[in-house]
Amino acid sequence: MSWGGALAQQLAISHPGCVRRLVLAATVPGVGGVPGRPSALRVLATPRRYYSPSYLQSVAPTLYGGRIRREPELLRQQAGARLDRPPSLRGYLGQLFAIMTFTSLPFLRRISAPTLVLVGDDDPIVPLLNARILQRGIPDARLHIVPGGGHLLILESAEEVGPVIAEFLDGTSPPPP
Repeated sequence: MSWGGALAQQLAISHPGCVRRLVLAATVPGVGGVPGRPSALRVLATPRRYYSPSYLQSVAPTLYGGRIRREPELLRQQAGARLDRPPSLRGYLGQLFAIMTFTSLPFLRRISAPTLVLVGDDDPIVPLLNARILQRGIPDARLHIVPGGGHLLILESAEEVGPVIAEFLDGTSPPPP
């Protein structure tokens, strides 16, 4: 999910024998993908949301979109995970540098594992077009769009995406069109 999806792409490209099935959620192909909304990217420039509950509360709708924007009580349920184990400044800056210099675009065709690409259509960080780029670039990829889903779609829409992921990982989901 998110930054981890870029890491998962790299693993699938570099070590295809280690990846039987791949789920990419709310992620990008890196450089060459479609950037998020400037208001969300501005918030991403700092790890402040991991250290200040009031700041997280104020920026979460702009940053995460989806049900977090429409149902603030969901943020209260998720806030603990973000505030309990904040990243170090060095680690956070390392992640920003990594995502700003990463691209999988020239290598997507090398992903041989069946892939499920999940995206919400209300994700301010990762616009829907990125999921379409991944789906078209990966030979055996299926796209699942969560209407109204935001960047935290796996957490905020678990009741919808959980069964989709389970069927895909079990190999019982229909093949991509």
